[in-house]
Amino acid sequence: MFKKIAVIGAGIMGHGIAEIVALNGYVVFLCDVSEEILQEATKKIVWSLRKMAEKGKLSEEDLTSTLNRIKTTTSLAEAVKDSELIIEAVPESLELKRELFSKIDRMARPEAILGTNTSSLPISEIAAVTSRPDKVLGIHFFNPPVIMPLVEIVCGDKTSRQTLDSILNFVKTLGKQVVVCKKDVPGFIVNRILEALIQEAAWMVHRGEASILEVDSAVKYRAKLPMGLFELSDYVGIDILYSAGKAIQDRDKGVIVSPLFEEYYKNGWYGRKSGKGFYAYSGGLWERPKIPPELADNVDLKEIFASAVNAAAWLLRNDVVEKEDLDKAVILGLNFPEGILRMADRWGIDVIVQVLRTKQLKYGEYYNPDPLLENMVANNKLGVKTHRGFYEYTQ
Repeated sequence: MFKKIAVIGAGIMGHGIAEIVALNGYVVFLCDVSEEILQEATKKIVWSLRKMAEKGKLSEEDLTSTLNRIKTTTSLAEAVKDSELIIEAVPESLELKRELFSKIDRMARPEAILGTNTSSLPISEIAAVTSRPDKVLGIHFFNPPVIMPLVEIVCGDKTSRQTLDSILNFVKTLGKQVVVCKKDVPGFIVNRILEALIQEAAWMVHRGEASILEVDSAVKYRAKLPMGLFELSDYVGIDILYSAGKAIQDRDKGVIVSPLFEEYYKNGWYGRKSGKGFYAYSGGLWERPKIPPELADNVDLKEIFASAVNAAAWLLRNDVVEKEDLDKAVILGLNFPEGILRMADRWGIDVIVQVLRTKQLKYGEYYNPDPLLENMVANNKLGVKTHRGFYEYTQ
């Protein structure tokens, strides 16, 4: 197993990745462009570890040893020298990541594995600037890395089986659960489904079919998601979701970004961090928008979720992910109460297809039901009511 690991980028994801890696016994070199950034990252790591110690999850001895395993540096060469695994966690810019990977490739030992924490950018295009595309893959942690239980591993076009197996074993030593995205498709697993879901909600509001509060109330109180979709967008950052949606749309039209997201993005209304998004914020740490439960029945959940089910079917039909991993991804990565395939089986595959066809007639080919769904309907695999759908059900 790896003895030295480098994490490049000490922002919100980078310092969290460094912390979870060090907590599990690895020596980690955390690298960024300035001492000020590294000092701020170290403060946040110390704060997080102290919170664990206060809750009895970490002894003082383990806290000290964890901090001793984290080395900081502004020298990329020092960070990657002798590192067997290098995890990049810089901002979501393909140009920036390609430039960085080209440098790392020249500095790192030939056998070192290079991972990117991107949530949506193409792994193969990042790997193409290196001399070792077989040793490059996506290692997508979720925010915050120390708490979120899931890591999404994404294979590039040339990622070797040996590289994949090494990283699967490594991630399991961190106490994380893993899903494998077998092909380098836009959005991977989680973001392809999340973007289809959130953008559809935004399209419905844009078209006047529902209000922001009605959508969030239905999702929160009937679908039992921990946050409304617009509430979640404000929390994650409308700028981040807009950019991820555009990255998917530009590559294969798996998502069409709504005018609502475009408007908020261009106005700088990014959500909590800007004080205004789909809701307004006054700066309170635990501030949450008030979403009235009495609006929950005003919107049909299937209207909101049908596009996400369609995206899930596309992933399965194209052998991007196994169905069990797909449902695990939305449960652990998005905090769904159950897998989206289970939800579809419960609603009825024929009902989902009918919703999509109705939208297709009104709004165009984006809503064309995936052939997998149409084939399931043709073979009476309608879900729970026929005892077989994505899964088999007993009487």
